[in-house]
Amino acid sequence: MSAVSMKSLAVLALAGAAVLAGCQRAAEPAAGPQPAASEPGPVSPAQHVSRTARLQSFLIKRYGSNAALSGEWRGTWTQDGETRPTDWQVCAEQPVVSGDSWQQLLAVCGALTDGAHIDPGTIDFFVLRPKGDGFEVTSELTGGRFGSGGQPGTASIIRAGSDFYGFRVEDGWFGQGFSLLSQSLILPGPKGLVATGNVRSHIDNDAQYECDNVDASTDPDTANDCRTRRFSIDFALRFDDSDRSARIWPLLIEETGTTCGGKPVRQQHRFTLDTRTWAYSFPESLQREGCE
Repeated sequence: MSAVSMKSLAVLALAGAAVLAGCQRAAEPAAGPQPAASEPGPVSPAQHVSRTARLQSFLIKRYGSNAALSGEWRGTWTQDGETRPTDWQVCAEQPVVSGDSWQQLLAVCGALTDGAHIDPGTIDFFVLRPKGDGFEVTSELTGGRFGSGGQPGTASIIRAGSDFYGFRVEDGWFGQGFSLLSQSLILPGPKGLVATGNVRSHIDNDAQYECDNVDASTDPDTANDCRTRRFSIDFALRFDDSDRSARIWPLLIEETGTTCGGKPVRQQHRFTLDTRTWAYSFPESLQREGCE
């Protein structure tokens, strides 16, 4: 083979190598590693927002910049067209499991700063769920009137079924020697939170009859009158969770104490939630103010 031919072949070989290298360089961006479809994307900063921070943010949006998770803040409550100064505070809150997710239950109590004896207080109830970096309202029941003397009573969170949660409020009235305490249940219904019923939690007239100060040996008639007229009865409320998987558990009320005439009382009452009316049918005997 001639020198010219060898030189020509060398030139062709070098040109081919250059073209091949150029093709490889052009293809590199498309051939580079791509993110796998199953790999998680970057974590959103909202996922790191704590439950406490979400609650604080919700309170400020709902009740103003002074609202806080702990302690009271001054605000107002409008009832019957009249706006009155009110001290607000979170009186119950708890995260609960609901199906495959979770919710936040929240009760905010308002006490009138200038409440008279006959004035009730108020409680706002919320079921919240996480959304973005905060909470959104799933359901609410606000402006409810409870208690006396401007005070709303106490609120607590109850479990009434396998993943069925709500609120219990205990409030009362005291006067003329009587103590009348009641308990109300606020439960989730098909269209939101519902006041499902009210029943006594305690009744007595101890302050009306000071029987302990009466000497039966010197004043038997007065002592007997005290025993006949005096009563003190508790109505303890709980849910029967013997079937833990049941959506809604039966409600039990244990009535114990002493009724008029000094007769002891001990009986249990059992109720189921009427899913048509979404209420409990409590008899008048469990809403009484005195002896049966």
